[in-house]
Amino acid sequence: MPDNPLKVVGFAGSLRRESLNKLLLKAAARLAPEGMSIDELDIQDVPLYNGDIDGEDAPQPVLDLKQAIADADGLLIVTPEYNWGVPAVTKNVIDWASRRQSPPGNVLMDKPVSIMSISAGLGIGAYTRGQLRAVLISPRGVPMPYGDVGVSGGMSNFDEEGNLVDEGVRDRVIENLTAFADWIRRVSANGS
Repeated sequence: MPDNPLKVVGFAGSLRRESLNKLLLKAAARLAPEGMSIDELDIQDVPLYNGDIDGEDAPQPVLDLKQAIADADGLLIVTPEYNWGVPAVTKNVIDWASRRQSPPGNVLMDKPVSIMSISAGLGIGAYTRGQLRAVLISPRGVPMPYGDVGVSGGMSNFDEEGNLVDEGVRDRVIENLTAFADWIRRVSANGS
């Protein structure tokens, strides 16, 4: 696997069109190391989890989401922190992805995951990132054990084109993605 390109999918745990977390996800995709691509998942039409609609005939946005995660080498979650916790949007994606009833089953099992968060204020999403790790353990996701990215200061980190202009933040994102590439290879090698 070391010579193969790594396909990562990511989502921002916000439905807001101008979400800071979507902006950070797009910036991360542009900063991905050589040999890694990051594609944004469309979660806009994923309904709230409901066991009554889970199964072979689950809504198409759910089936598309799960297949994209299943086909990827790794998952990047970029999420805000609401009231010191994981937002419902982020948790909903994880709940759907972990369900065995709808195809192709629990797509988080043994899936390497990296976590980032950005806030408009002084917070860096520390609570939500910690809670997210705990939530991912149950469906046997494999969060990277170090190097999460937490960013404060909102839009001051970006230029008009959405590029990260804060050198320290840009360096942390690059370090995270470089470590994530290594983590994906390590987890894949151990699972083979």
